Amino acid sequence: MNRIIATDLDGTLLNSSNKITEYTKKIINLLIKNNIFVLASGRHYLDVEKVRNFLNIKSFMITSNGARVYDLNNKLIFKNDLEEAVTLDLCNIVYTDTDIITQVYQRNRWYINNNKLENNFCPSLTSLQYTYLDLKKFNYSKVNKVFFTSKNFQKLYELKKKIMDVWGAKVNVHFSVPGCLEVVSGKTSKGHGLTLISKLLGISLNRFIAFGDGMNDRDMLSIVGKSYIMQNADLHLKNLLPHVCIIKSNDEDGVAQCLHDIFIQNNKII
Repeated sequence: MNRIIATDLDGTLLNSSNKITEYTKKIINLLIKNNIFVLASGRHYLDVEKVRNFLNIKSFMITSNGARVYDLNNKLIFKNDLEEAVTLDLCNIVYTDTDIITQVYQRNRWYINNNKLENNFCPSLTSLQYTYLDLKKFNYSKVNKVFFTSKNFQKLYELKKKIMDVWGAKVNVHFSVPGCLEVVSGKTSKGHGLTLISKLLGISLNRFIAFGDGMNDRDMLSIVGKSYIMQNADLHLKNLLPHVCIIKSNDEDGVAQCLHDIFIQNNKII
């Protein structure tokens, strides 16, 4: 076994049209014979599964920023939900703010409190059908992720600080992109998911390669043997990990080009 290759999806493996190019698919399918892939995303399991099925490969899946982890046979091997008290607070904290959408993943359901496009509402990024988030009727148990979207970045930065001040280590709070603030359990992250996979396979994290572009990729990129940041990545991520190699953007097949350079020489897989 050569390597474990972990990659984020949005802004990394997917281009700006939220698609995987045929070139990227070709490279991954060439390498899957001798390597194991991990698709690590903030997306819901059902949406990550669609990407994996398009690639036509078996892969580990770290979904909802690590709240759910699935093995090569699609078996759930880890789950961790937000505490009910935390979920209750998060659902209420900016519920009445018309500049922010409060969004919730609970099992295979997606809840929102408004669908204004000016608040960075992006229904095209998921196959889930949303349901209105009614605070009086909502069951606050078994929620794997709460996230907030807005084009008012300042409000989201202030919200992040407030959440961290109140809940501290009980939560992991990160921007996947500047307009999307995501909150999961403090016991959950992409890095935690990779550590679990490392132990399960008995393969050192030094044998892992990781690709990412957002702040929710930071711990994943920090713990592996070799990591790469996309040219289009969040500037904060680049500044926090100044020694990590910058590769071409997601619109230039950056991940696939990098994998080609690492594993394919003179048209032979090494």
